Amino acid sequence: MIIETAIPPEELEEIRRKSGAEVRLSLLGRIERNGILLSRILIEGSTEEVRRFMEKLRLARAGG
Repeated sequence: MIIETAIPPEELEEIRRKSGAEVRLSLLGRIERNGILLSRILIEGSTEEVRRFMEKLRLARAGG
């Protein structure tokens, strides 16, 4: 799965560590969209582990 996000890769790695999800994050590059710098991140792992990581990411960014 590839996501484009304004979240710094270091913060994503911290969320991955705290989530306990067995996924690997790889920075594919950076793009600018509407004046915002976005990182393109490849998330590799089983479907269940990617879901676990994405849920923790959602909660972390929503303040939960």
